[in-house]
Amino acid sequence: MPTLEAFRVETDSTQTQDDGAPVGLAYGFKQEALIAEIWSAQDRAAHEQSVREILDRIVSLRQTLEQLHARTDTLWERFSTLALERVLSGQLREFLDGIEAQLQDLDQHLVGTDCEIDRLRTGAQERLRVLEEKMAVLEPLAHRTTTQTHISMMLSRVEGLEASLLDKKDMAPDAGEKHDQRPAAVPGDLLYLRVRLLTTRIAIIASNRSKHLSELHAGLAALLPDVERVKADMATLLTRADCIRDLSRYWLAYLDITQGARRGE
Repeated sequence: MPTLEAFRVETDSTQTQDDGAPVGLAYGFKQEALIAEIWSAQDRAAHEQSVREILDRIVSLRQTLEQLHARTDTLWERFSTLALERVLSGQLREFLDGIEAQLQDLDQHLVGTDCEIDRLRTGAQERLRVLEEKMAVLEPLAHRTTTQTHISMMLSRVEGLEASLLDKKDMAPDAGEKHDQRPAAVPGDLLYLRVRLLTTRIAIIASNRSKHLSELHAGLAALLPDVERVKADMATLLTRADCIRDLSRYWLAYLDITQGARRGE
């Protein structure tokens, strides 16, 4: 399948006649095929599956965070209420060793979950980027010429054809050569109308598809704040774990100082 960049180059390299009409039907059919490839049934299915996975992972991460939050709060409460008691009973070092073991296990889960959040955010941003690229390719197709301008040009040609056909019907057998020129232009006018109808249809399809992708983009972008809130909650838990670790190091330093002082006596 051609890349989006190839589509963009193809779109930007349109050759036009003086009145702005594409060079022929072949080009229009090619543009229709490109539009179909830009957002295919497989693309739709992949996007829908991606959004479902993002939603499921957000729910799963919130549940995991609740469990980690409970573990972190329990460890913090135990550390803050029992540390001084263990100092007085002379069991502080054993107590801190137990806290450190629990911290290591908690850290593994915190860091693993934090990495999963980052992967989720990166995946959502990548999906947004893909939608933006597709919309950028559709944009020139949708706005190359306004539909109203196309209709006005086609009406002008239709009026000419109508006049020509009516003139030919009413023409006397000996009217001469003055009627020969206009009938000769009829095939060209018909081809022009076919091309114009095709390019107008392409513009409408591209516009509708671009609007649809814009709505999908907005819906997906609305999920990012949820991911960021999960990330912020994770940052709070990581900070709490770091705080426990720093206080544990403080108490270990306290033990080293007091034991050194006792040996000095």
